[in-house]
Amino acid sequence: MIKTDFLVIGSGIAGLSFALKAARYGEVLVITKNRIKESNTLYAQGGLAAVFGKDDSFRLHIKDTILTGEGLCNSKAVSLLVRNAPREVLWLYNLGVKFDRNKEFRLSREAVHSKPRIVHAGDITGEKIESTLVKRTNENKKIKILEYNQAIELITRKGVCYGSRVLDIKKREVIDIFAKATILATGGLGQVYKNTCNPKTATGDGFALAYNSGASLQDMEFIQFHPTGLYKSRPTFLISETLRGEGGILRNKYGKPFMKHYHKKGDLAPRNTVSRLSVIEMKKTNFGCVFLDVSHLGSDYLKKRFPTFYVECLRYGIDITKEPIPVTPTAHYSCGGVRINLNGETDIKNLYAIGEVSCSGLHGAERLASNSLTEGLVFSTRLIEFLGKGIRNKSIKSVKNKTIGVIKGSKKVNQLKSEIKKIMWDKVGIIRKREGMKKALKRLDKIEKIVNNISRKGINKEIVELRNQITVAKLITKSALARKESRGSHFVEDYPKKDDKNWRKHSIINKKGVRFC
Repeated sequence: MIKTDFLVIGSGIAGLSFALKAARYGEVLVITKNRIKESNTLYAQGGLAAVFGKDDSFRLHIKDTILTGEGLCNSKAVSLLVRNAPREVLWLYNLGVKFDRNKEFRLSREAVHSKPRIVHAGDITGEKIESTLVKRTNENKKIKILEYNQAIELITRKGVCYGSRVLDIKKREVIDIFAKATILATGGLGQVYKNTCNPKTATGDGFALAYNSGASLQDMEFIQFHPTGLYKSRPTFLISETLRGEGGILRNKYGKPFMKHYHKKGDLAPRNTVSRLSVIEMKKTNFGCVFLDVSHLGSDYLKKRFPTFYVECLRYGIDITKEPIPVTPTAHYSCGGVRINLNGETDIKNLYAIGEVSCSGLHGAERLASNSLTEGLVFSTRLIEFLGKGIRNKSIKSVKNKTIGVIKGSKKVNQLKSEIKKIMWDKVGIIRKREGMKKALKRLDKIEKIVNNISRKGINKEIVELRNQITVAKLITKSALARKESRGSHFVEDYPKKDDKNWRKHSIINKKGVRFC
């Protein structure tokens, strides 16, 4: 048994920035199922959206975010993000993150942003941020880190969270951690899909932990697919939005630009729009990918601005200074998540969520590029401002729990993981059909029964991830079936148009089912 003031589950930008801010008020314990550095943040390339440009404004950033969200953004959450973003970027800079600067921050532009407002550190912004946060976290004596420790279930009684049951992966034993406040900062769910740029750790753990404890989740049908994953790379290497933002052109296999024929913003259209239209173009040309051409931007510029992309593509025999990059859409980001208010509170007392695992309504039906890293910072600050000094007046309560056995892995578990990923990619992916989603849900129900039988014998890391993946896959599918329209990152052929009259509302899913509000 372990007791702490703050239990943080996850070690990306949201979790570690919260931990650093929370250490002023109490003891912090961060658990992560891999090494501390391994997170979606580590692989983020573009940067952080924040208003620093002289010709930019909060009004324009708010407008761009709401436009991208297709009518479902929570305007209060958007305003909170935009107005606090510059302060949070400066906090990172003062912490030691070496962003690209001259006298001021050098700003890039990405799709749907009306002005350049992306603060970046080369093309490895996430790595620079994560490395700095890890360094500062390790230096802080009020923060303890447990690597290779996996949350397997939240400890709840009658709508109150007391902490989490945790699998020590290396010692193969289950421990109970009790806390005054439990914070989900577990990142995304891309590994529910066959083709994803998310790391292997992104198995939707926090979504499942919250749902199984009785919490509500919101807008789970809105999965953002990034249009430019490097074709045939495994795991999928993401080709950043910034390349399109700085002049990249999407071409089909015949070398012809195609986006200008589909959308008024051309190559700068929203991500899921580009993903869907790329799939359509691939079908038209009977080819497995499209191409992103940046060769016209110049060799010196590309090597200096995008050194990581240049080197990684060379590994696959592609010289981006001379030839177009073969790309294909890839599962990237969940716009929905554990339902929270602006303070990060869920509907389970003492349980909070921040970062990609959460949903305040900020992103609506589709996320504006580079708002996600900024979100992790802004909402971590908001949460600690809410909890702050009051944590000292709370007590840590412990409750008894049943023993959980730990068993060895099996090939069956990995086979079921692969089947779930294929089902979700084929049936609940970029272009959806109701009949296909119904078939998917029917098969997912059968897989869930198999998984439950396996779990009765005991658990291990792979079994827990499998349980989480099946739970999250069903949450996405049920939410997608319930929304009978197409909006943002949810496109269903049976209802190809947006219907504001009947469906301009959020989906809410919990153990009672799906409802809209």
